[in-house]
Amino acid sequence: MRQKYGQNFLIDNNIANNIIKAANLEKHDEVLEIGSGKGVLTKIIQPQVKNLVAIEADEILSQRLNHYFSFHGAKNIKIINMDFLRYDIPNTELKVISNLPYNIGTAIIQKILPLKNWTIAVFMLQKEVTQRLAASPDSKAYGYISIFTSYYADCKVLFDVSPRCFNPTPKVISSVMKLINKTQNPPDPVFFDFIKHAFSMRRKTILNCLSSFRDLERNKAARILDNCALDPFLRPDKLSISDFLLLTDEIRKYIICST
Repeated sequence: MRQKYGQNFLIDNNIANNIIKAANLEKHDEVLEIGSGKGVLTKIIQPQVKNLVAIEADEILSQRLNHYFSFHGAKNIKIINMDFLRYDIPNTELKVISNLPYNIGTAIIQKILPLKNWTIAVFMLQKEVTQRLAASPDSKAYGYISIFTSYYADCKVLFDVSPRCFNPTPKVISSVMKLINKTQNPPDPVFFDFIKHAFSMRRKTILNCLSSFRDLERNKAARILDNCALDPFLRPDKLSISDFLLLTDEIRKYIICST
């Protein structure tokens, strides 16, 4: 089948079972599956939970899944044929499971993580992407999406998945990761704005990054860093999430004072 939506279909049942096991499913769970594809995960999840909503953008695949579950008399599953990025996630407690399409995996994660109503999410993505999501400071993979992920969730990469476990066979290794919701309130908008700005010039010093943010003068940027006890010659990838939160508090003071 052609990859209309960038899908590589999982065909290994052992891997499928290990993905679902990581979600710690219980009979009372409400589950959201993103990109159900040919249903290798869907068919295992459905008998284990109270309700399952499976989102599938491909009309033919969603029709096939509807026929399969109707034939088997399943009453606790709803197949929705639409692009997940346009789907309004219901405000009920849920777990999320997905073999995420490589081309929009990060966008999907950025939609889900800020929500407070999910508890556990288990995602399979390109290995390189999971490394960025779970990266720590002072690593090449560390960047904006690493901090975004760690702000909202505890994140752990569980295991790698060989290309041989998919059809069609991708040219990359995949990895499965588990996220647990921290139920954080959204940060001050300056927090993510500054992190995006800083990592857009990640080879510059944090002093240069800060002095070019929102028209802050260099002497004010130096004072902010001094107030945070941060070395002005550090690169952005040396700073932890706590450092960026501290910087945000100080930046906000100067923005307020200058307005």
